[in-house]
Amino acid sequence: MTEVEHKFTKKNQDFLFHLEKGLADSDKISEEKKEEILGEVEQQLAEGQKLGHTAAQLFGTPAETLEKYLNPVALAKGFHDYSFGFLAGDTALVLIMFLTGFFTVTMGFSGSKSGSEGIGVSSIILLSLWGGAIYTMAMQRFIPNPKEDQSKKKIPSWLMLVIVALLWIGGFTAFLYLPAALNPVLPVWGNGLMFFIAWALYFVNRRYAGLKRGGVLAISKLAQQERLRQENEKQENQKRG
Repeated sequence: MTEVEHKFTKKNQDFLFHLEKGLADSDKISEEKKEEILGEVEQQLAEGQKLGHTAAQLFGTPAETLEKYLNPVALAKGFHDYSFGFLAGDTALVLIMFLTGFFTVTMGFSGSKSGSEGIGVSSIILLSLWGGAIYTMAMQRFIPNPKEDQSKKKIPSWLMLVIVALLWIGGFTAFLYLPAALNPVLPVWGNGLMFFIAWALYFVNRRYAGLKRGGVLAISKLAQQERLRQENEKQENQKRG
């Protein structure tokens, strides 16, 4: 245990314990590099703890942190390194899985076979795509890229929330009431099949983008880590100034 480790909370100490154990079991890097990694993580963790941030918020799980250092190229991307299309698509696939999974379970338990208790397949797809696009747009607005021109006029947060709410309500109204001929309601097995198709696409999309981990909703975790990174960077700049 290092000199600063005893100052950490129990959860943060547990995080460091598992990270140190993972490093000790790895033969991919030298002992000197392992000590360097632990020192770097402890320093960031100590600074983050002063601001009320946990190890999970700063780094994710010990396994994710270990993967980051052992395979830095594969997991070097941050929130703004991923395209709008990937983030919106990832979110949309999660929404499709949620909706189809929900209807599969509820219709299965109720014994419905005709699909009378679900919503149309076109509505599910369009609502998910619309929701994914809106949520991604909002997150990219709330957490602007520091590398881009910051002189542009920003939309106030309250106004952005109003816009998102109006867009969601408008899309929900438009897509939910599509003509039945274009929007058939799937039976239980149909929703189950859609769930597994969406899950397969979700898995492939993540692998293709180099995001092996990231939680169920990647955009939320990436955005949270980017916000914390910017806060820590701001604190460092203030100290230097």
